Amino acid sequence: MEMNQRDSTTVLNDLLMIPGIDAVVVVGRDGFVIESSGNSSRINIDELGASLAHAINAIEEMGSELKVNLFQDMFIEYGKAVIMCKPVGDAIAAVIAPDASKLGIIRHKTKKYFEELVLLF
Repeated sequence: MEMNQRDSTTVLNDLLMIPGIDAVVVVGRDGFVIESSGNSSRINIDELGASLAHAINAIEEMGSELKVNLFQDMFIEYGKAVIMCKPVGDAIAAVIAPDASKLGIIRHKTKKYFEELVLLF
């Protein structure tokens, strides 16, 4: 299957195959979950969607005011979860991991999948 023939569900499921990722979510700029895959008992996906949209909108506004270019990615580390998110087209994609121990490999291996999601959203 060529890259441009894959659908978002396939890409999200491929992201789940990366060691350390529990769940993946794509959120609209309005805070509503567009699509998700996997399961994370640590985080409510709907609450994450609303929170991420609010935070990313504020971060983008700050970047605009500071004239430091466009928002590229964000890592949030909590005691029981790590969230990594990136803009994908008109949406925001986030992966959830239990801790930061595999964050380097997650960041490296997710890059090509996020690039695919940009084309889909």
